[in-house]
Amino acid sequence: MKSSDYLDAMGITRWVKPELKAEISTVLVSPRRLTEIDSPIISKVLEMLGYDREHIRFATSADKHSKVIWDMRGKPVQYDDNILMSAPINEIESNPEAKKLLWRNMQPFIVQKDSE
Repeated sequence: MKSSDYLDAMGITRWVKPELKAEISTVLVSPRRLTEIDSPIISKVLEMLGYDREHIRFATSADKHSKVIWDMRGKPVQYDDNILMSAPINEIESNPEAKKLLWRNMQPFIVQKDSE
């Protein structure tokens, strides 16, 4: 008999290590652009930064305790250096200069991810 059989016979519940929940990260978007979050550019940027799209929440404003990783509302707001800033997705898709600026702004985040 296995030791687990003895525990079961005595009615003792076995301890199971709980699964860690993945942290949900937030991407800020303009309210008018919430319908455009399925863009392949967004998926590619998240992939390059090392985030799984299933663990991303798109919102128009940051909650008090949310981890914001990308602000693409196009507003000149001062955050800390850990948040990727870019133009809204419609500008990135239509304006080559906005796309170049996004890729340039991503470089420190990609280097940071590769060094971890």
